[in-house]
Amino acid sequence: MKTNIRIATMLLKGSLFTLLFFGCQQGQQEQPEHSVDDIRQQISQYRNTISELNQKINALERILEEEGAPTGRPNGIPVSTMPVKSQVFENYFRVTGSLEAVNTSMISPEISGQLQRIYVNKGDAVEKGQVVAALSTQVIERNIEEVKSNLEFAQTVYERQKRLWAQEIGSEIQYLEAGNNLKSLQNRLRTLEAQRELAYMRSPIDGYVDETFIKTGELVVPGTPVMQIVNLDELYVNADVSEAFLRYVKKGETVRLRFPAFPAMEIQTKIYRVGNVINPENRSFRMQLLIRNQDKLLKPNLMANISIRSFSVEDAIVVPTMLIGFDTQGHFVFTARERNGLMTANKKYITRGPDAEGKTMVEQGLYPGELLITRGQQRLSEGDLIRIIDSE
Repeated sequence: MKTNIRIATMLLKGSLFTLLFFGCQQGQQEQPEHSVDDIRQQISQYRNTISELNQKINALERILEEEGAPTGRPNGIPVSTMPVKSQVFENYFRVTGSLEAVNTSMISPEISGQLQRIYVNKGDAVEKGQVVAALSTQVIERNIEEVKSNLEFAQTVYERQKRLWAQEIGSEIQYLEAGNNLKSLQNRLRTLEAQRELAYMRSPIDGYVDETFIKTGELVVPGTPVMQIVNLDELYVNADVSEAFLRYVKKGETVRLRFPAFPAMEIQTKIYRVGNVINPENRSFRMQLLIRNQDKLLKPNLMANISIRSFSVEDAIVVPTMLIGFDTQGHFVFTARERNGLMTANKKYITRGPDAEGKTMVEQGLYPGELLITRGQQRLSEGDLIRIIDSE
């Protein structure tokens, strides 16, 4: 407590000395005619002195506030400010799209039969080539056993006929018939084994079982969907864009991608494909993006918002849209300015430009270096006394 008051006393003495010294100097000077440059220089000196004194007064008032003592100053409205700066402004328009898996497969049998078993459940991960379902193979198995038995007999007959024919015993026709019967049975066995292999349905891709459509025991024919397998590694984002924006949508242009289901997620990617035909029903064309889905968070048919840049301005005055008010005279913002050593609110009318991503470009009425009031402006009127508590 004593230390703070001692520091305050020293600062006060220094401020009074500066003020008295400056006043004495001005009093001692004669006041003959002054040129315009002299007057401007003197005004500048006065302003510098006032600014220095205000800084010291503010420092002393902060010490009094820390000690809980009254400062004796007018109670201004607390506000936060930030300096107005020139920056790049990009205008975007937004379209809505949905996600689609790049690799998806509908599993169906290649032969007719009864579905004997499903080896996977919904949501299971599967690998390429993995058996996911199988048809009944009882009939095929019996036919294979029968053919194998006949094949053994035909093999014996053929070998005997071959030895007899080598000894010039028997007829050539008997030898040829035995060989032909053997080859026919061998081909029949390969056909049955291939049919047995077709009874097992395999996944053509790595992915996840998304849906099953048939239950075990049901009869199926080629083309009947048994299950759907989806790969989530890569996804398309499909969107229909109005023909009015055709000149802004080009392959390779960077866009911003957001998802209502994941507000914190934002992806910057390039336009993968642009449709070449305008849909006559809604006057739109198809735009497609291609994205990686490393964390597998995104799912097919998920809604997506796509922001596409329409134009860009290098040196623009940009303010948060929420700070702009409106009355009978037009759009306005509040800035802070110094008047007679006190900070006051200045209501500035502006010419509002386009909006984008929660920001608005100001075309006229606001300039770099001004202090824009960012908090507390709802309670302000022109000329209100303010107190800056925070500045960005």
